[in-house]
Amino acid sequence: MKKILALLAASLSVAACIYPYDPELDEAPEGVLSVDANICIGGTSTVRLGTLISMRDWSGSGWVDLYGAHVWVEDEAGNRYEGKPGYPDAVYGINYMMGLPFFTIDTENAPLDRRYRLRIDALGESYESDWSECIDPPVIREIGFVADEEKVTVNVSVDGGESGTGYVLLTYEEDWMFHVDYFPSYVVVHDEVADTWNVMEGSPDFSKYWCFRSTRSNRTVPVDYTGRTEEGFTDFPLLSFARKDSRNQRRYCVSVKASTISRETYRFIHNLEENSEGGDNLFTPNPGEIAGNLHCESNPEKTVLGYALFSRAATRRAYLGNDFYIPIPAYPLLYPLPDNYGDLYQSGFLPLEEHLGEYDTSKEGPYGWGPQYCYDCTAAGGTLEKPDFWSETE
Repeated sequence: MKKILALLAASLSVAACIYPYDPELDEAPEGVLSVDANICIGGTSTVRLGTLISMRDWSGSGWVDLYGAHVWVEDEAGNRYEGKPGYPDAVYGINYMMGLPFFTIDTENAPLDRRYRLRIDALGESYESDWSECIDPPVIREIGFVADEEKVTVNVSVDGGESGTGYVLLTYEEDWMFHVDYFPSYVVVHDEVADTWNVMEGSPDFSKYWCFRSTRSNRTVPVDYTGRTEEGFTDFPLLSFARKDSRNQRRYCVSVKASTISRETYRFIHNLEENSEGGDNLFTPNPGEIAGNLHCESNPEKTVLGYALFSRAATRRAYLGNDFYIPIPAYPLLYPLPDNYGDLYQSGFLPLEEHLGEYDTSKEGPYGWGPQYCYDCTAAGGTLEKPDFWSETE
């Protein structure tokens, strides 16, 4: 409303003037708890906590310690499901170092016919969400892949089902098999008497050529299908990746979760996305104006920001081969003189390719050397352990 009044006032002015906007950051409430909670009954729930600090404080002294926070879910029968601190990736690891914890809660065996709420003890206060019922999930009809000249798009088709509200929340996880550019096939030997390093041919080592990689997206995608003639939606573009991406090298798997959500939940998530991604808009609510479903039980006057989403999710996986892959050039190697072999070897470099054709022997050596991440897929962010669900035939 303030934004609309400001627009009307400007339109009535005789002269067009631009005034600087001062958001009065010094008066911003610091230490306010923020909550990002996805409570999945019949699956694993996650809760991430944070706090507000002034934008004028770049020293980090404004960060509030949340290490001692306690998080749990309870049902209306009094059963508790305790939250366990967990940091599934580097991003959450950074949050942990800053005192911003992430929790997982095992709600896989929680009864489906009860109401639930989230409880939090943090910052010396007790917080709780409103009671919520978990709506039956929609049906994921199909997951498809289409490609243009540059990218692959994952499309999702969903039926709302009998309990459909017209609103669905989509999340996804990705796993794929990829390879590095080279495999070791030379042996480096140190002659201690002559103090020289020599390269000899050996057997190719393929043990760390192929790896698996996973990403657990924090992105939630709300979909409104209330204006469609069908009770659901078809070929919704959920995510995209480049055709040159390592996801396309051999086999890719996407696991999609779809939850039925209420109109209020949709509006909260959609408005939050507009604030995060849509830029300045006169009709976009300020983050502090978006009503959530959390409140401070011990101090009703205290502000808490965020939302606790309660849902039951339908899950479906789909696999893609290397049909759309566009290969990219291999990592460029160094061709050092033999005098530098020792330093490179001790730094993790290995000879990976022999120089072909003529070259200047005063400037380059006979072998191309590369760092560990171009011949060891575990150093490139992968793991040799295959996911339990992985299939080569689906």
